Amino acid sequence: MFLTAVLYSLLLGGGTLFAFATSETPAGGRALLREVRSSFYRKLFIAFVASAVVPVIVLAFATRTYFANQYEAGVEDAAVKTVTIAQRLVEDYAALQQRGSNALELLDDQFMVLVKRAIDEDVNLFDRARLRATSERPLFASGILPSRTPSHVYQNIVLNRLPTWVGVEEVGGLRYLLSAAPVRAGGREGGIVTVPQTLRQREIEDQIDELDRRVLTASVFFVLLGAGLGYWMAERIADPVNRLTRATRRIARGDLDARVAATSSDELRRLVDAFNRMADDLKRQRADLERTQRLEAWADMARQVAHDIKNPLTPIQLSAEHARRVNVDRGRPLSPVLDDCVNAILTQVRLLRQISAEFSSFASSPTPRPEPTNIKELIEEVVEPYRAGLSPRIVIDVAFEPDLPRVTVDRTLFARALTNIVENALHAMPGTGTLTLRTDHGGSGNPPSLVVTVADSGVGMDREALDRIFEPYFSTRASGTGLGLTIAKRNVELNGGTIQVESARGRGTVVTIMLPITTSQPPAQVAAASATSNSGPLHGASRR
Repeated sequence: MFLTAVLYSLLLGGGTLFAFATSETPAGGRALLREVRSSFYRKLFIAFVASAVVPVIVLAFATRTYFANQYEAGVEDAAVKTVTIAQRLVEDYAALQQRGSNALELLDDQFMVLVKRAIDEDVNLFDRARLRATSERPLFASGILPSRTPSHVYQNIVLNRLPTWVGVEEVGGLRYLLSAAPVRAGGREGGIVTVPQTLRQREIEDQIDELDRRVLTASVFFVLLGAGLGYWMAERIADPVNRLTRATRRIARGDLDARVAATSSDELRRLVDAFNRMADDLKRQRADLERTQRLEAWADMARQVAHDIKNPLTPIQLSAEHARRVNVDRGRPLSPVLDDCVNAILTQVRLLRQISAEFSSFASSPTPRPEPTNIKELIEEVVEPYRAGLSPRIVIDVAFEPDLPRVTVDRTLFARALTNIVENALHAMPGTGTLTLRTDHGGSGNPPSLVVTVADSGVGMDREALDRIFEPYFSTRASGTGLGLTIAKRNVELNGGTIQVESARGRGTVVTIMLPITTSQPPAQVAAASATSNSGPLHGASRR
């Protein structure tokens, strides 16, 4: 059993070393201890191995002890039966040959040989402390065996008056089983019959050795199985934690694309999913922050540009108009060339004023004043001014679903957004085409919505332009400011709605606006924040 305990210790130590062998960090004794304390995986592995080894050790020890005791008890019972038979034979023979009180003197070596043949074991007869007869006289004559009764045998049989006694003796390094019983002959006590069983003791030792080998083999198997299961479980539990740790370090370094693949469906899966959601939120928040910062920077620039452009426009316009009026008043109208130049100056001043107004509108932070609005009437108000001045080859088709509910929007902001979208659509159809406006219910969402669709049959745009469509100052036209759809998106979101754009080169553009159908006013602050925090790329349309 000592070897078994040693082997278990080696297995436990070897398992621990195997765990450390998987580490990339070489370590000494104290460093290994620090590795255990700082490594969740190693602690798990050692815990699993220990939980497998300890029960196996206890079970192996209990099994070995139980069966060894059973073997020894069986052998002792057989030894007691054997010495009891020898006792009866001696007492019966002494009773038959009794010629006085000292019947033991009638028993000699020849009778002991007969008893040996009967019980198939050597037998000795002691008269108190002195050898009386034996079946193995040469061993006593040579001094290998003592001719006096062993003291502990005499004490247990004669003094303690035990009916039988079984014990292990040793002579010259040879262990043997010795059983003893008292002999009463002719009313006289003090006789002792002993039966040494050398082969029996060897049989016990051989059986116990065989038991040890079997228990050891089974224990090694279960320990290795436990170590393997411990390694598998520790790897299964610790691997997601390690991957989470590595991904967390990447996020701490600013890499918000770090994700952890989920490989299970238990609590660890939920932990991994929560981490990935956190990483997505962080990435979206960073993109929102960057977009907000860009919008703030663009708004500051737009405010400054609008101021710088607007200030000189008034004196330029007044000077040009004054020059024309003075010459007309003097009866000397401007020559055609000069008149064309003045007209060009005034036209460009009006254009610059329009650009300045665009910049001012973008730089401003309007507060929506929502009110219940008939969306059909609002769309007609926006579209009607375009009908008269359009080319006959451009058709405006407006269709409304019947029984449309009212929507709560800021009429001015939404009309401005719709105007910018319509103008973009018309500029995308320079020669001919169809502009279609549709309104319908957006289904049974929560909250329900009303959908306004503006579609044109113009030139459309490619994917690169589509990804940047709501970016300030981006335009597909040389004369555009790049603020039309940016302002439209902001105004729609200030009214609590969303805007999406789909387009393809040569297939036209479709702008979809979804407005919530609600009687309550949309929170202005939340909507304003939403207008400046869109992180993902939205589909776009041709820009002003």
